[in-house]
Amino acid sequence: MKQKLKKALPWICLGIATLALLGAVVYVFGGPMPPSVEARAAYAQEVADGYQPPLPSSFVIPIPGCVCHSDNPSSVMRHSVRHLAECGACHARR
Repeated sequence: MKQKLKKALPWICLGIATLALLGAVVYVFGGPMPPSVEARAAYAQEVADGYQPPLPSSFVIPIPGCVCHSDNPSSVMRHSVRHLAECGACHARR
């Protein structure tokens, strides 16, 4: 039994390290799913009218199920370029 555990332990550690690395990458680069076409069009119109600034370019890995639930296209678009690491500013745990 101990021999099997000794052989499996490096693989278990590698699996845990891989999951930790994947979690860190998702935390740093992960964010909400892309906004709808309607939200993009509404925000583009607000930018064209001078009411909103253009959004900065940001590399975001979409996480399924992570969406902005606001009805405001401005909020949806601003959140679309944020990462999970930045969510704590608005969604602080209580």
